[in-house]
Amino acid sequence: MLRSAATYPEVMRRELLRLRSNATIKVINSGRVGDTIPNNIARFERDVFAYAPDLVIWQLGTNDVAWGGRPDQGLKSHVLEGVRALKAGSADVVLMDLQYAPQVLASAGYSTMENIIADVAKQERVGLFSRFTLMRNSVNAGVVQSTLVTWDGLHNTSDGYDCIGRALARAISNSAR
Repeated sequence: MLRSAATYPEVMRRELLRLRSNATIKVINSGRVGDTIPNNIARFERDVFAYAPDLVIWQLGTNDVAWGGRPDQGLKSHVLEGVRALKAGSADVVLMDLQYAPQVLASAGYSTMENIIADVAKQERVGLFSRFTLMRNSVNAGVVQSTLVTWDGLHNTSDGYDCIGRALARAISNSAR
């Protein structure tokens, strides 16, 4: 298990503070290992809205496909429901798509899930941070995948989280201008 200092939310927080030294930035990581989209939505009231956030980064979809699930229109309606609930709470929303990892790539539904997330982001006019593309491009550029993904073939290493956290912070900082 990674120390909290090595997770992408903490890396993102530190990088945002570096990029925006005058800003007050508080990051609350409400992610849960093994959670699925319906489980995420069920926790929004307690784990998201209770904090009245200005920005919500919803990391979604990986567990929904990694364990053999096949995304369909029902799952897309859940994603729409979740995004609309987050927007109604007055927060800006960024969807973060799937991990680029062997266990995800082995699932039959990963490209469908990628399309669902991108379609909903476009339809609902919310941000999309494609960590899938970021990590795929890193691997295609020569970074050894085991540098970015742990032995389980699913979760990121501290180097993978560092890459995601820094890139996400730069995307947020650039969009806030």
